[in-house]
Amino acid sequence: MAATLPAGDAVEPAASPSGTSTADGRWLRSMWRLYILIGVLLGAYLGANESLQEINNSHFEAWRPFVRNYSSVLFVFLLIPLIVRLETHFRVDARPRARALIVHSAGALVFSFLAFVGGYALRIAVFHLAGDNYFIGNVFLIFVYEMQKTIIVYIIVLLISFAVREVQVRRAGELRAVRLTAELGEARLRHLTAQVDPHFLFNSLNAISNRMREDLEAADRMIAQLGDLLRAAYDTDQHLLVSLGAEVQWLRGYAGMMSERFRGQLNFELSIDPELEELTVPRLLLQPLVENSLRHGLAEGRGNLSVQVVRSGRHLRYVIADDGVGLPPTPLRRGTGLSNVARRLDLMFPGDHRFELESRHPRGTMVTVEFPVSG
Repeated sequence: MAATLPAGDAVEPAASPSGTSTADGRWLRSMWRLYILIGVLLGAYLGANESLQEINNSHFEAWRPFVRNYSSVLFVFLLIPLIVRLETHFRVDARPRARALIVHSAGALVFSFLAFVGGYALRIAVFHLAGDNYFIGNVFLIFVYEMQKTIIVYIIVLLISFAVREVQVRRAGELRAVRLTAELGEARLRHLTAQVDPHFLFNSLNAISNRMREDLEAADRMIAQLGDLLRAAYDTDQHLLVSLGAEVQWLRGYAGMMSERFRGQLNFELSIDPELEELTVPRLLLQPLVENSLRHGLAEGRGNLSVQVVRSGRHLRYVIADDGVGLPPTPLRRGTGLSNVARRLDLMFPGDHRFELESRHPRGTMVTVEFPVSG
């Protein structure tokens, strides 16, 4: 029979703030380059389009359409950042809406006037430098004609500015939600990892107390080994992940202490490829599984217990096997150790891990834990 422990809640990795300002700077520079490129291409398109319309004119000169269009595009693109800044102070979705409407109506008129005056002044200056005169005609009619186009540009810029801000606000909200979820997940992980230490300490002290009645010297050695284990645990108590080598070393210390507790009765075997010891694994994940086998599988520590660590592709597999009493016929009731392991696997490797308990033939229990590793 086999019992597979159910999966739990998932958590996203926390976003690291490192290098954020540098990335933002690169993004802004790339956006400004794109903005300038759009202005250059737009002026070239409008100039070329007008040139095609006048190419059959006997007085056609290729530079004139480009000067006329680039002068307009230049001042419009110079003024667009001011529209965006104005919109941030007087947002189109702000209340009361009358205030924003008045401000942006006046802004559209000022924008049209400045773009008209600046563009035509630049054309007159360039034509003069070329030894030519630029004829304006009826200034009022031309201004009204140009104003229609510039007001449309103003409205488009307002809408784009509003849309971009809304996207940024929504994205920031999503990032905050992800960050809060990650921080909550990490806090839960730390809480679950912290549960292992007092649970282990309580059981170890209970084992030492039992041993003291039988062999005082063995109990003294167990106390020394417990001290070493607690120092090792203290050195890594702020870490959710440790090297597999450190995890195995800690397990060897625990197995040595339990061998003192059940002197001559417990046969412990550990099989691991030394090349795997540099891999990063969850802290104190093996020990609760071994402890569970000792407490519930091997009656009074009598029997054989083996731990095998193997790699299968991108996954690492722990196999803990004993020749004890095996699984009960009734549904498995998880204790603190197994529940802790299951919840940590759910949080750290959502949907990409395996945690199974199954009976061995002819007797005993085998626990299999599998999760992804890198390296």
